[in-house]
Amino acid sequence: MTRGDGLDFSTLLAASVHDMKNSIGMVVHLIEEVRERVAGQEEDFGQLQFEAARLNNALIQLMTLYKLEQSQYEAPLQETFLDEFIEDVVVMNRPFLAPHGVGIEQVADPQLAWSFDRALVQGVISSVLSNVIRYGDGQVCATARQLRLAADEKDGYLRLTVEDDGPGFPEALVGPLEAHRMGVDFISGSTGFGLYFALQVARLHGEGERRGHIRLSNGGALGGGCFELFLP
Repeated sequence: MTRGDGLDFSTLLAASVHDMKNSIGMVVHLIEEVRERVAGQEEDFGQLQFEAARLNNALIQLMTLYKLEQSQYEAPLQETFLDEFIEDVVVMNRPFLAPHGVGIEQVADPQLAWSFDRALVQGVISSVLSNVIRYGDGQVCATARQLRLAADEKDGYLRLTVEDDGPGFPEALVGPLEAHRMGVDFISGSTGFGLYFALQVARLHGEGERRGHIRLSNGGALGGGCFELFLP
């Protein structure tokens, strides 16, 4: 079949991802139902639920990127109180992190509110938190603060930070994420997909010439990796 004989590959991929996402959603639901009926297997079910949810999130990210590429997605910006936002993200991810002994600290001014695409940013922060299970040692801190990057800025940026106590990011990725080329690491199995998605979400938020951006560093409050998302 030639290109002119039917749908192009991106359209077929999008349709397949949609079907897979529905199936994974059913699997996540069934895991939760079985988990409630079976005692003494909390850790195993927790890991199974985590992997299913992680796969589901990856499919959602892939569908979102497809819609962005096809100009089919418009970010619904909504004013959000950051203490509630951080709390929601923590509550959503705690069932996956707790069985692995990961403790989460959260810091946000209850008076701080910002307008952004809540669903997409929540997906980015959740993806970063899920990596703590694989790379962190047991502690993570999620913070939200307002920050002025230049003296003449009126409102500055919202800075969402996730820090952990793991080994940190590879030196090749440290700094502004826009400055690095992301590719496949055959040793670690990393494709850079999660960071690519996060970068596209950041760029989706803009005000005039200012755009959202991401910075990675090592050290921070917990001595490990530090992920920073800046939204104007």
